[in-house]
Amino acid sequence: MKSNLTLLGVSFLSIIAPIKGMVAITIFFIWIDLIVGIWRSKKLKYPLRSTGFKRTVSKTLLYVGAIVSVFFLEKYVLTDLIGIFISVDLVLTKAFTFFCVFIEMKSINESYFDVTGRTS
Repeated sequence: MKSNLTLLGVSFLSIIAPIKGMVAITIFFIWIDLIVGIWRSKKLKYPLRSTGFKRTVSKTLLYVGAIVSVFFLEKYVLTDLIGIFISVDLVLTKAFTFFCVFIEMKSINESYFDVTGRTS
């Protein structure tokens, strides 16, 4: 039974291997947002609460799950349709990853401006 689960896990990881870089980039920006958020809380004397960390974990799971879902949708349903118009591999997955990273960069930017007092 253990070898079957191992085989299933390795099979799943090999299927999602093309998006490991996109997932890693997204997780990296989520963690940078967490670090900047902690810096903001310390500078503005806000209390650090576990709900903030819980949001980071749930956001990570949500973004990664959504990236994997968009990848499966694009890879196994929309490949032929998208291939008619665009010759870029995984263009929807890349666009969605960019969207997630853009949201995180916006949050990092807001926290930075809160701490420094500068306006954009």
